[in-house]
Amino acid sequence: MNKKSESGSVAHILERELEPTVREWLRRVNLISELTDIPLSDADRSGHLTKLYSDLISRLRLPNDADRPISVAAASAHGQRRKEQGYSAAMLIEESRIFQVVTFRTLHLHLGELDQRRLLLDVIVIADEADAQLREAVRSLTTEMPSPQPPRR
Repeated sequence: MNKKSESGSVAHILERELEPTVREWLRRVNLISELTDIPLSDADRSGHLTKLYSDLISRLRLPNDADRPISVAAASAHGQRRKEQGYSAAMLIEESRIFQVVTFRTLHLHLGELDQRRLLLDVIVIADEADAQLREAVRSLTTEMPSPQPPRR
């Protein structure tokens, strides 16, 4: 991708606007008592977003005809971490909804900079990635870990 087309890409905008987008996500999450009832630092609450956006941006930069893999390892770890923190599946769903809202809001704020011919295709990739990562996080959150077996005598 050349410099000119990269500057108008969804991946470029999301990468450039990562910090304000994460701040907006955190602001919105902090307005939802169901989520803030679990006391977490801002870093613990939003720490997964950097990896999520990194995976998403990498996927957006793949050629159109490339197989676009879904990033599941980080999502699974996120679900397990949220399980340990006391989250429910509904709480993970709410976090993911807010992720999509703030991501699309960021794109809307920079609409004039974006390549309109690619925008809808990239929005599809974002929704697919968010939903796939949510599925893996919920699967991890709801999967029972095997209990340690007592030593044999």
